Amino acid sequence: MKSNFKNKKLTDQYEQPSDVFQMWLLFDHEPVRPDEAVLKAALEAKCGKVDTIASSTELTSFGVKRYTSRIKDNDIPAQVMLGNIMPFRQKDITAAERAQIRDIEDRDTFLSKCTHKIAATDMMAALDTEHRTKLLMNWLEVVVDVFKDCIAVWVPSGGKLIPADLIRSGKVEKQDRFVCYCVNARFFKIENTDEMLVDTHGMCAVGLKDVQCHFKGLDPDNVINYIYNIAFFVMQFGDQIKNGDTIEGLNGDTIDENVLWTCRYEDAMVAPMRAVLDICPGEYAAGERE
Repeated sequence: MKSNFKNKKLTDQYEQPSDVFQMWLLFDHEPVRPDEAVLKAALEAKCGKVDTIASSTELTSFGVKRYTSRIKDNDIPAQVMLGNIMPFRQKDITAAERAQIRDIEDRDTFLSKCTHKIAATDMMAALDTEHRTKLLMNWLEVVVDVFKDCIAVWVPSGGKLIPADLIRSGKVEKQDRFVCYCVNARFFKIENTDEMLVDTHGMCAVGLKDVQCHFKGLDPDNVINYIYNIAFFVMQFGDQIKNGDTIEGLNGDTIDENVLWTCRYEDAMVAPMRAVLDICPGEYAAGERE
């Protein structure tokens, strides 16, 4: 992995926001598909009035009237969908993706027990990031609650695997749900150096900047927790941090207002190609920055 920041320019060859945001429910047996009426009642309890768009043994979709987009002078409700029950193949989650899974212990053994999957998605959701992520997280909570035998959720856009019971617990604050459930903080050790990189993956799927920090001499676990905190801020407040701004940095495992780290927008160091908010950790910075 190259660690040189010189001459890096923002490019338009970025991973783009997903038109259809996929969240895969995983099972250790073939689940039973719920009736449309059960799903509709659960969704209305969470989101208010909905219309059934499609209902079959392979696809169920609803228009959610609380979340509308103005398209050609018409208010169009955003749609959520539940796909067909499908076999889960072990190759559906690659070795590289598995290496970054931290929320489930003994990930390979856990995944070896998974046999089936079903996709919960949005569609025609021309919403801003705030409303789209609220809709997605409400829908995820609905389907995980209805499918009480779902054991985990895999979000491919962020490479995030989480236990379904975390979602059911209700312990995650509403404004933090998307980052907790759909955004992964990845860790990379740069070969033949003492340099390390932590980045987030999954923010770009909903039109926000991912975050990265290229460093040495810091505890990577502390940096991972720090990067998640910055991701929570970006999710809540958007792109308020500008090129050259300073933000509070780390003092050991604590965010310290007396430690200031500089931010700038860069191309991501690790694929997929995307714009990221790069945080330069002062004396702990690795690589070359102009």
